[in-house]
Amino acid sequence: MADTYLTYPYEFQGGRKAVASQVNANFEAVKQFANGVNVTIDELKNAISDLKNKSSREMLDVFFSFSSTAPVGAYPLWTGETILYCKNLYPQFWKKINNMIKLGSLIGVTSEEYEERLEKYGQCGAFYIDELNGHLRLPKITRFISSITETAELAKEESAGLPNITGGLSTVVGYGGLGRSGAFSDTTSGGLAIAYHQGGTFAMYPNFNASKSNEIYGASETVQPPAVHLCLYLQVANNNIELSELDVHAIVTELEVSLERLKKQYEDYETELNRLYGNIKDDIIDSTPIIKVKDYRVGVEDFIKNNLYEEYPYCASLSVPESNEKMVPTVNFGINEAQSGNFAPIAECKEGVVEIYAKEEPETEIIIPSIVLE
Repeated sequence: MADTYLTYPYEFQGGRKAVASQVNANFEAVKQFANGVNVTIDELKNAISDLKNKSSREMLDVFFSFSSTAPVGAYPLWTGETILYCKNLYPQFWKKINNMIKLGSLIGVTSEEYEERLEKYGQCGAFYIDELNGHLRLPKITRFISSITETAELAKEESAGLPNITGGLSTVVGYGGLGRSGAFSDTTSGGLAIAYHQGGTFAMYPNFNASKSNEIYGASETVQPPAVHLCLYLQVANNNIELSELDVHAIVTELEVSLERLKKQYEDYETELNRLYGNIKDDIIDSTPIIKVKDYRVGVEDFIKNNLYEEYPYCASLSVPESNEKMVPTVNFGINEAQSGNFAPIAECKEGVVEIYAKEEPETEIIIPSIVLE
């Protein structure tokens, strides 16, 4: 969140001379503070909006996603990830998992049993709870999920299975060769005498091909039904669980109250700034024993083209009869002009005039609170 603390680089006291650069530094600090307040207000508004519009996903919800970036409060279920210090980070989740395991509605295993299941099934649907350190290892699910017929089956792995393959061979009968069925076939080759029959000799070679029994055999190197790969997540916590006990509406109300306080604080700073500026202006004029001019009015028509400074091509000559080229002018612009960036931070003293410079002609007449010549 942006910095919303206003700190003045310089402090001023009545009756002491104030330097214009220090005054401008204070103005710049206020400008940065104002920008920070605006950013903070926007951040608070977004936070309030997020709380009001959070999804309604519950703890222990398992869901698929096209995004490989874990949603807020969710963890992947394809990595067998361990949530370090889960007991402290997600106390409600930790408590619920432990209670479900104790009640027998969820499977908890040791670290060794977890690895054995991975070795046997290629995945593990159980949780490993490290009571000593407060860690919790999530299930690792990389294959397929099926529903249950009874709660006792919850989170249990299932071994791979295939339909049975059947076929048969019969005894050699006459010249016709082997009798065969199902996944068995044969190849006849002349010239190899297995049995003699009137009409010639032949040899019979039994062949086995499982695809003759069912076409799914040979279609893949592993047991693989048609599938699409997506990211699987487990919801560990979100505002509906972690924050529901604290009342989301109460949090939103608290944020809105804080937002109003922040706005009020900013308005108070603006009031204090104007008061402070008035004091500083008077201090500059009253404490400098040189030439002082108050509330000098400069019209739009006073600004004319001048090529002395490329970045500030407009110049206004302010009539100050006591001015000469040896003097150093300090022109203290009003708050709006000082913060606009339109006016050059330097001015020039000439015989009878003080020249100020601007990037653009001002749209209306401006009033310069004070001009000091030293």
